[in-house]
Amino acid sequence: MLGPILVLSGSVLFFYIVEKVTRISKRTSHTLMLIAGLSNTSFVGFPLITAYFGVDALPIGIVSDQMTFFLLSSVGVIIAMKGSLKKNKQVDYKFILKRVFTFPPLIGCLLALIIPKFIDISSLDDFFKILGSTVSPIALFSIGLQLNFGIVKSEIPNISYALIYKLILAPALVVLIALSLGLKGEIIQVSMFEMAMPSLVATSIILNQFKLNTKVGNSVIGLSIPIGLLTTFIWYQLLITFFM
Repeated sequence: MLGPILVLSGSVLFFYIVEKVTRISKRTSHTLMLIAGLSNTSFVGFPLITAYFGVDALPIGIVSDQMTFFLLSSVGVIIAMKGSLKKNKQVDYKFILKRVFTFPPLIGCLLALIIPKFIDISSLDDFFKILGSTVSPIALFSIGLQLNFGIVKSEIPNISYALIYKLILAPALVVLIALSLGLKGEIIQVSMFEMAMPSLVATSIILNQFKLNTKVGNSVIGLSIPIGLLTTFIWYQLLITFFM
């Protein structure tokens, strides 16, 4: 659960410094904070966890994913509001709480934890298995809709900053902290592996809602997915070497 918090915190600090050094707009810097600070822990993360670590490791990824979406719906909204084009806009904490507790993945998680304790739904296992098998095709389709390779030359530096942080610096930050604490084992490996995932597709919804730099955001999402397939393989090799 700490992995997503560390990566988003690092992203806020990193792009705050980038904003001051390169003098990019607040709108763009907050876009980069979000797009590079949140990982695609489900649509891309779940299939890769299954492929590299096996299906038994998937629950670890699910915990990481819940924290990622919690951050998107809370801290992510605050970051977006601060970087919004709308001036003098105050942070409405009631709005944030409403988003958190009405967020479908969170509601689904809570229902999955509570309902089986009172009702035997084991007879629906086959139905849920069939329903769950549709997730990957739908996820791939939604990711395909987000792919954007029409990059504006002036935005190449900003896109590069986001890709470097998301795919290299963010996982490196988590790895260094784990090494310093002497942490090892599968839970640590999978948790760090999730932090090496490409940018979160759902972030584009927040960027659009608050009128941030969607061109940069969607370009980073589109590029981070194919590049991330290569970098995650490299990170996997490092994780199984140093964290067994």
